[in-house]
Amino acid sequence: MAEQNDAPEGLEQRLRAAVEQVESFVLEYRAMRARHQQLLGERAELVDKANAARSRVETMIARLKNMEES
Repeated sequence: MAEQNDAPEGLEQRLRAAVEQVESFVLEYRAMRARHQQLLGERAELVDKANAARSRVETMIARLKNMEES
């Protein structure tokens, strides 16, 4: 009978530990989602900068070709 009394306590401890683990995972997941959103924003900015730089280089090349033809 002592085992039956200990079983609910052990189960309760395991359940609390599992809940704490899930809560930890939830916090980690939220932090990872926030970081992911931040990285997506940074990536978008870098893509825009790369496109702007590409456009400037293409414009310079076109000007140089025009200068050669003149």
